[in-house]
Amino acid sequence: MSRHPVEFLRARLLALYLLSLAAVDGSLVAWQVDLSGRWGLLLLPPVVLGAATLAGAAIHDRLSAMLDRHLRARLRSGTGIVYGGALFLVCMGLLLGHRDAAEGGPLILQGLQVGFLLLAGFGRGYSGAILNAFVLTSTSVLAGGPGAAISVTLHGGLVVFFLIADRSARLLTEYPVETLPRSGPILARGLLQAALVAGALAAWFWFVPAAPYAPLQRAGAIPPVSVDRIAGLMGNLFFVAVVSAVTVYLVLRLGAGGRSVDTDAPVIAIVQARGRTEKGAGAGFVETPPSSKEWRSRIVKLYVRTTRQLAKWGRRRRSFQTAGEFARTLAPSGPAAELTELFHRARYGSDEMTPAEFDRATRASREILDHHRGKS
Repeated sequence: MSRHPVEFLRARLLALYLLSLAAVDGSLVAWQVDLSGRWGLLLLPPVVLGAATLAGAAIHDRLSAMLDRHLRARLRSGTGIVYGGALFLVCMGLLLGHRDAAEGGPLILQGLQVGFLLLAGFGRGYSGAILNAFVLTSTSVLAGGPGAAISVTLHGGLVVFFLIADRSARLLTEYPVETLPRSGPILARGLLQAALVAGALAAWFWFVPAAPYAPLQRAGAIPPVSVDRIAGLMGNLFFVAVVSAVTVYLVLRLGAGGRSVDTDAPVIAIVQARGRTEKGAGAGFVETPPSSKEWRSRIVKLYVRTTRQLAKWGRRRRSFQTAGEFARTLAPSGPAAELTELFHRARYGSDEMTPAEFDRATRASREILDHHRGKS
């Protein structure tokens, strides 16, 4: 039975949580610096964001299954229009130097971050949370000072680590394998790259300090604060972030049933596939026959392009489904089973594939797509 990349999925969620926490805490430091001794306000963001991250991950597939693709598309469009309008008003207020925008705008964006984490199943995954975290960090830059520099530095490093964990999680979920690659070295390289990006940003702000936005400063929206006070506040925030990150990771590990990958497993070479949109109503995915050594790779790419096209029509394979389980949800059942069987032989088997088997896979792909095209 195929195994899921649980370590990469945990790392992705943990990076997303820390990215959200850095954006929200950076916004608090930038616009509400009087937090000394207010442990209730310091603890509120990690508790709320941690709960939203965990709950959103737990109900992600259930939410995405509640609506068909047309309703989800309309929901995304409506949400995008509302969010774009709110973002336009907040940004215009900040750029024009309105004090009310500096006081209320970041609070709205902080609340939206929680919503994007919790309702990720209704949209395109966590893209909304990533975008809103970027906007929050961008608004914090307008306040200038050490708070803005720290906010941008953390954001840059965490985004890099999230993207690396997300790529591995997506790749291994889309191509489930029997033996998973070791997660430790891959995530360690991700941490190193994140540290390099964060270090470069920190060096930039060391030589080019972030200046506050003059209209907001003149309006009194940016209260003056000493570097020592910022340092003490960031120390408290760092302590809270570390404790909350460990807590979130433990909850993720316990919630996954304690599953772990085999640390002695060799690294599996993932077949890279390049998506290509086919033209013609009944063309399927027919390509120029490759050389005799490439039939296995071509069959895998054919299967990947077929599943991607089905996903565009609303027939997306869930993260918990194996290729065989997904095939049983497709029609016609015979071609679906044949294409999946050929994919398994090409992806995991040791026998050489032949042009005749590629032709069988092409015919099966065409029949599946022709059947589901009429229902899309």
